[in-house]
Amino acid sequence: MDYIKISLIGLIAVILYYLALQWSGLPQEEVKFEIIENENITLNEEVFKDSKDSLSALDTTPSQVVESGESIITEALSSRLFSLDNDVLRIEIDSLTGRYVAANLIPIKTEKGSDESLSIFGSRQIDPEEGCPVYLGAAQTSKGCVGNYFASSGFYSPGLGYLNPKFSSLEKMPLGDGGVIYILSGANEDLLFTRRVLMRPGQFSLEVEDIVGLKAGSEPTNVVPYARILRDGYRPPRAYLDFDSYTYLGPVFSTERDSFGKLDFSDLSENSFEEESLGGWLALAQRYFVSSWVPQQDERHKYQARKVSSGAYSIALTSQNRLLLDTEPASYKNTLYVGPKISENLNALHPDLGLVVDYGFLWWLSEPIHKLMAWGFSFLGNWGLAILFATIVLKAILWPLSAAGYRSAAKMRAVAPEMSELQQKYANDKQKLGQEMMAFYKKKGVSPLGGCLPMLLQMPFFLAFYWVLLDMVELRHAPFMFWITDLSSYDPFFVLPILNAGLMYYSQKMMPVTPSNDPTQQQMQSAMKFMPLMIAAMFSIFPAGFVLYFTIQSLITVIQQALSFRKAGISLKSV
Repeated sequence: MDYIKISLIGLIAVILYYLALQWSGLPQEEVKFEIIENENITLNEEVFKDSKDSLSALDTTPSQVVESGESIITEALSSRLFSLDNDVLRIEIDSLTGRYVAANLIPIKTEKGSDESLSIFGSRQIDPEEGCPVYLGAAQTSKGCVGNYFASSGFYSPGLGYLNPKFSSLEKMPLGDGGVIYILSGANEDLLFTRRVLMRPGQFSLEVEDIVGLKAGSEPTNVVPYARILRDGYRPPRAYLDFDSYTYLGPVFSTERDSFGKLDFSDLSENSFEEESLGGWLALAQRYFVSSWVPQQDERHKYQARKVSSGAYSIALTSQNRLLLDTEPASYKNTLYVGPKISENLNALHPDLGLVVDYGFLWWLSEPIHKLMAWGFSFLGNWGLAILFATIVLKAILWPLSAAGYRSAAKMRAVAPEMSELQQKYANDKQKLGQEMMAFYKKKGVSPLGGCLPMLLQMPFFLAFYWVLLDMVELRHAPFMFWITDLSSYDPFFVLPILNAGLMYYSQKMMPVTPSNDPTQQQMQSAMKFMPLMIAAMFSIFPAGFVLYFTIQSLITVIQQALSFRKAGISLKSV
């Protein structure tokens, strides 16, 4: 098998890989979450209707989830929203249930050039062609099909279900370091509720302490501290032009048994998940962003995930039962993170939380590449230049190995005329031709496979770079220079794909072509000539950051090939 065959197989494999990732469907519209006013807030609660037995406490034996279909909501919701914020995050808390029903990421906008902040939690309009997927937790309303995404924390009673705090007041206590403690207070029959939320400047995390106590003279009762995230399970079909549609969306858990475990929504359609662990965390991950509950690490928790009776999905954690006395309230502390998937911020909350950044199956290469880019950005101040920097560093590291391949290619090109003579001399005796060719290779000290080494070395880094740039929130809406104003979107004028195609074509011409009278071999050689155009077409919809990387490495490859050819005494005019 010569260079042409290996090159063709390699490039076809790359194209098939990306076609598989982007396997079809119709393009989906960008998802936007928003707070729906009272009419729909009531509906949102009904959408997440649960049975009273929807959580199991830590100290009970796991049993099959009982779905009675009974709603935990006992009155119509006409509550207001309490707003908590710092300079980067605005949280809306529903006064009746205490749920976190909106999370606006203030500096992060929905679209390039927009003034509208991106919202993670809340209700969003979805418009699937096959009808509203109520079986996945969506709901048909007067305003269309609505999906929901909320978080909640507090206390749960095996007999009463989720305990609504009915918050009626909000206090704000500024701290000297710029942080703020918000205190929400409420009462529901014999129970008194308090929630303390610490928000620090510049952070997308909330330090939450939920407290519940009994009114004087009330009977002692057991409560279970919990924290959970609820989301409908609707996901638009994969679309060729939509990179969001094939990145991971779903629950993630970290426990003693598995520091990073994914659970697809489809896995929970028939089977629930339950596991006990010291410390750990839970999260719901999507491209660029994540919501996560990180509990106290010195306590044991029971992590749970399941599909609730409404069709929505619940991922939750519970702690040990608390015996509630009228003289001794119960409290429970958690940290809620709602924001971008930035490894440093996530790892500050838990050493394993940064794993939610999806580096793909080549994570062991992708993670160092991301760190290299981040280091470059620290002194260059531009993510496009950081990509350029990382590409040059990687090519420099691989230079000695790839140079050997290019030297071999140069030697093969130098002896190409003699190889052609052998092809013609033994055109009718393939066995003899094979023997003579092997002897010729040995005599000249060349290898037909040597020129393939650069491409083989490049492939893992090619894929690793792709996964880094695919889920790297820092590139979202990040400008490079000139016409490239968003590295996470395609090149609007297709300059980089065209430039890369030209470089690939020139690089291809410099590589040796083994002479052959075989029609199949000749067809493969002809097909190779169109590969730069095929790659250009594919790259026309790829994120500009990735195409920038590939274009720079193609340029460096051409330079390295030219140097190898010059050293071998081959004139570039003959290329």
